[in-house]
Amino acid sequence: MFRMPSCLLKLSRVLLSNKLRALFILIFMLLSLGYLTLYWRTVEDSNDSALYSSPLESSCAPSVPFSHPQPSGTPPSRGNVFFVETSEQTKPGYLFSCSVESAARTHPETSVVVLMRGLGKGNTSLPEHWVFSLLSSFPNVQIRPLDLPELFSETPLEKWYLSPLRKSEPYFLHVLSDACRIVLMWKYGGVYLDTDFIVLRNLENLTNAMGIQTYDELNGAFLSFSPK
Repeated sequence: MFRMPSCLLKLSRVLLSNKLRALFILIFMLLSLGYLTLYWRTVEDSNDSALYSSPLESSCAPSVPFSHPQPSGTPPSRGNVFFVETSEQTKPGYLFSCSVESAARTHPETSVVVLMRGLGKGNTSLPEHWVFSLLSSFPNVQIRPLDLPELFSETPLEKWYLSPLRKSEPYFLHVLSDACRIVLMWKYGGVYLDTDFIVLRNLENLTNAMGIQTYDELNGAFLSFSPK
């Protein structure tokens, strides 16, 4: 007759006498196994997506022309959708691209103007980057240099911009960004959006309006105003 080994017999007695502890250990082991399986699948999926998405950047054209090139010094027309980049960066990321693309798709009859401080004034081509290649495929997107002296000229903020002390202000880039959006609405009107703003529907029916953060706090990430 078959007899259970003494070690297994002792183990079964321990398990029977500690049912709750054994059940807890079993559940812990199963959860750990499931977590490790999910983790490795996630790592493999991310590696695969990186593998398949990597050619996207290498396929960009070496020199992408400005969409709808404008003569140097020509101001934007009125009633546009505006995005402003006040830093010197010329390699925008995915969120920037999604913001501009969403505005272009929801406003097909309106010019979507992207003003970037880092672009050299007078250049006829954009830097080599996949975002510019993608956005230039939209006929209503204009990517242009941000000409600060021209933008602030003949506005209530011109004196502030020409002041030599303005650059000593704390958080100058944030202040400059706020000033640019206010001047754009004052001079040209239209819609201003931050570059992390995803547009789901047309915003042209909103006039003299702005975003709200909470019920008692406004947010300048979205502005829609008529010109002065």
